[in-house]
Amino acid sequence: MQNSANHQRRSSRIRSLIAARIIYNNGASTLDCVIRNISEEGAKLQLSGGAAIPIEFSLLIIQKDVTRKARIAWRRGEEIGVEFLRPDCSPRIGNGEAGLLQRIRILEAENERLQARIRQLSGD
Repeated sequence: MQNSANHQRRSSRIRSLIAARIIYNNGASTLDCVIRNISEEGAKLQLSGGAAIPIEFSLLIIQKDVTRKARIAWRRGEEIGVEFLRPDCSPRIGNGEAGLLQRIRILEAENERLQARIRQLSGD
């Protein structure tokens, strides 16, 4: 099965050992994982345990500070193959003070969105 998957790939994957975080349930749930290989189109992730995660989720690549939307393509035990749904979905954040200010604006907007969702769910 893996051989046929290799033939279907549009670009080759690079072996890696990168910490990542699966984010789902509108950001309320997270699961740490390790990226074992990665390309522009997808990645192979190693999970700890047989965690139940949805078909689609966001994948935060911690060391690159990049988030990608992903969909599960296959699953074997504690490993899953994912395809990225679209190019990088988080804005590039520069270094220095300007980058920090941009990150603060992004986090404030996300905080506001989450607070609005909490108000909606609580009936306020």
